[in-house]
Amino acid sequence: MKGRHEIFFDEDRLCIEIARGTGVLKGFEIPKNKQDALLYHSGQLIDINWQSVQMIGDRCCLVFYPNDFFTELPVSAFELSGTLRPDCFELLRKLSHALEMAGDRLYLNMDSVPLSNIWFFPNGDILLLSGQMGDELDMFELDEDRFWDKEAWLAHNCVEGFGKIHYLFQLLYYSLTTVVPFASPTVRENGFRAVPMNLLFEDANATTAELSRIVDKAISDDRKFQLSQRRPFAFFRSIIDRYTDVPLSTFKPGYNPDIEAYRQKSERRARRKAFVRKKGFKTTMIVIGVMIVVAIASWYIYRAVKPPLTRDLNETQIIEYYYDALTNLDVGAMDEPLKSGYSGPDTVQVSSLYVTSVMQKTYEGTSLVVDPRKWIAEGMGPLAPSSVVYGVTDVQVQQLSDDVFRATVSLWTSSNYLDDRNDLIYEDGMDVYKYVQVSDFTFRSRGDWREVTKIETVSLTLDQVIHVSYR
Repeated sequence: MKGRHEIFFDEDRLCIEIARGTGVLKGFEIPKNKQDALLYHSGQLIDINWQSVQMIGDRCCLVFYPNDFFTELPVSAFELSGTLRPDCFELLRKLSHALEMAGDRLYLNMDSVPLSNIWFFPNGDILLLSGQMGDELDMFELDEDRFWDKEAWLAHNCVEGFGKIHYLFQLLYYSLTTVVPFASPTVRENGFRAVPMNLLFEDANATTAELSRIVDKAISDDRKFQLSQRRPFAFFRSIIDRYTDVPLSTFKPGYNPDIEAYRQKSERRARRKAFVRKKGFKTTMIVIGVMIVVAIASWYIYRAVKPPLTRDLNETQIIEYYYDALTNLDVGAMDEPLKSGYSGPDTVQVSSLYVTSVMQKTYEGTSLVVDPRKWIAEGMGPLAPSSVVYGVTDVQVQQLSDDVFRATVSLWTSSNYLDDRNDLIYEDGMDVYKYVQVSDFTFRSRGDWREVTKIETVSLTLDQVIHVSYR
């Protein structure tokens, strides 16, 4: 990726090409109050006045007045991953000083700086164009050029004061890997979760892994981490200092076999999110329709079957019947032994999983809701990505009184019920939770059968966490 704007000297004046073609300046007016550019020179910022936007031959250019600082042509920041890459650590260190000193003098309400606004001189000076000058360049850019110049670098969900550091770490990621972290459509669809930097190195090692971990953290949307950096510019420079003496050959961009698995999962996740974003309303209507159908079907099953199908079962058998229906995601069967008007505490969860299963079968041809009984019988092997384990095994029933029976079951689920904030998401697998759940079933007699009037959870204890790999 290279910058579109060429730079050259014309009679000792430094000129940055904006566009080509006669007539491009028709109707163009120079702002009355021009904002100076800034030159980072010997640890200081110097205001650099610019002359105008004018035609030089057939080229429309942003032109500076002659000055003693401009003796050689600078190189665009686009070259941080190219010709400037061997010096990227030192250049980014100087750029961090320049941006820290500039504060809001470059851009108001904008943390990142377009790459076309940053120019590195061979002697170590850095030219920073003002926001006004950047707008002149932006005015004539094509949409694609504008994306790579500006939009691909905008910080996302940063706390106040961390935005420019987020941007500098993006530039470090770009310099070392030659990849713009948030440019990929897959990355942008996945909530701007960049590819882990270490997966972009051909010879990943402990050194690349350590720096990658820091950079990945810095360009994530971890607001707690961002808030913890009281001196963000100093933090960035401390990382640069740590790796300045490491040979750049250590960071060799290229193909890493480990990236394939990550890329496949990211693309699947992106497709799902794109589907929801583009067809979310239709999907919601289908889900509501399915839920209505399920509700009507359940009602007619209940009305059509009197007495219930559990008429000839005793209390223990009724409880076993209930849990079997729950694991089969059969809401209608779950309602059979229940008192009219009482839906039980598990109905909403089972109904939701049933709708999920139906939708998956409709769009993907198979359901990813896993019956733990079948999974256990098959050896508890790897599961497909996005699988949901849910169901009950090992039902034991104890009679507490004439009408109250206590059921102790093993509840299998993919959710951390005890602390849903700590659900862990892995790229290579998932956690399956096994709980011991104790519930009391209260019965009453109706006609010549028994029905359940209330189900109360007495306790829910985490028994085991099993990490299952994806197949």
